[in-house]
Parts: sequence; structure tokens; C-alpha cells
Amino acid sequence: MALSLTGLLLLIAFGCNKEEEVTTLNTQESNALVFDDPSLKDEVSPNFYDNHIFRIEVLGENQEKNRVLHAAAESGADMSCLNVSEIQKFYFNHTELIMYSIPGDDPEQALILYERFGLFQVSLAEYQPLEQNRSLYSLKTLDDELYFSFQLDDQNWIGEFEVRNNEIINSYNKDVYAVSLEEGHVKSAKSIRLPCCRKEKNWSACVNCTLDACEESAVCRLLTIVSGPTIAAGIAASCIGAGPDARC
Repeated sequence: MALSLTGLLLLIAFGCNKEEEVTTLNTQESNALVFDDPSLKDEVSPNFYDNHIFRIEVLGENQEKNRVLHAAAESGADMSCLNVSEIQKFYFNHTELIMYSIPGDDPEQALILYERFGLFQVSLAEYQPLEQNRSLYSLKTLDDELYFSFQLDDQNWIGEFEVRNNEIINSYNKDVYAVSLEEGHVKSAKSIRLPCCRKEKNWSACVNCTLDACEESAVCRLLTIVSGPTIAAGIAASCIGAGPDARC
């Protein structure tokens, strides 16, 4: 199988008027730990909206950071708009997918990179406060095509969600899913018996399933260890690699 998605070359709408180059202030070579809860590694919700990030790091000045920045630049992102000294790395307890979040000058936006098997997918996460203590979260392509969005109130009740059957994210999902099967990643029989949104036919269907379950849940905490636009990206990560024989 040809691994063609080392970076999705997308038209860029993540722009700004900043002229000077962003200067990296962090000189530490190793990654810095922000959050770590080993107990969450085995506490997996079948719908993956609750407590599925068990570790967060900030990248140091190392080869991993260079690789992430190269993938972001190849995607067409305007690097001068990004705070590259604060790239966060997220680990999940239900998938070996890694998510990177690069904050922008606009605190309501973040550049998101998903990585699995050396395949990168670059997206834009957005957050917008609304009236009546509600907030709008969304994940989009860099040229402003929607993957999905939802509203959240101050009690963490979710509603008004919309999921688009976007070919860009479904194509990336299909590639990750196919390589996962080639690598022989199979979960235990106990996990297979659980209801699992990742066993939906594609990424879009999985996100619909996850948000629908979260909308009906009184305990849906929606990644309370992160904030702002990264919440949407973390939920979306749950469904990358979705498919009938996906790992759950």
C-alpha cells in the first residue's frame, strides 16, 4: 500500500498579518511533562468522549519537533501565525495515534496534526463563545471546510452537532485503518464485546456515534483536562482508524 499521506497539501485559510518570524524560546531538548495519569491508560470508555487522554507533553527542541513543524509547513500552514514554542503532544488510551496541537496567535484557533504510522493529517480546530453560556467547537480543513462542530453549555451538555462526510478526513481514516489491519492490531475479546463507535464504517459515522452518545450522557466530561479548540480535536482523534474491524 502506498503511504501517500505524509502531509495533506491543503489550501490555507489560517492566515494573519504578523510579519516577523516566531522565535522559539524553549531551549530544552527533551519533552516537558504537562499531565500524566497512568490509571487512565486502562480506563477506556467505549465511546471515547470521557478520560481518554492519559498524557500531555510540550515538545522540546528535538527531531520530533522538527518533524512536526515540517509536516505543518508542507500542509501550507502559515508558520508565522503559530506559537511553535508551545507544541503539545497528546497520548490516548484507546489508540496509538498521536495528536499535536500548535496554538495560534488567535487563542480561539489551534493547528492540529494527527500522526499514525508516519502519516500526518493537518486540521484547524476552532472555539467560539456564544450567548447563554454556550460555546461552539469545530474542526475544519485548512481551507475552511467543516469536519464537524458542536455546542457545549456550562454544564458540559452537548448539542447542535453537525458532522460532514468530508472526504479528506475519511481518506486519512481509511489509510490508517488499512495499515492498522496490516499490522495485526487486534483487541481482546472483552473489548470486542463492548459497544464501540470505532467499529462504524468510517470516521464521519464514528464521530456521529460518539457525539450522539455524549449528547445523551450526564457524565460526558469532554476532555476536561484540555480547553479551548483542542477539545474538538481530541474527540475527533477518537475516530481516526475507525472501521468494522477497528481496535476498540
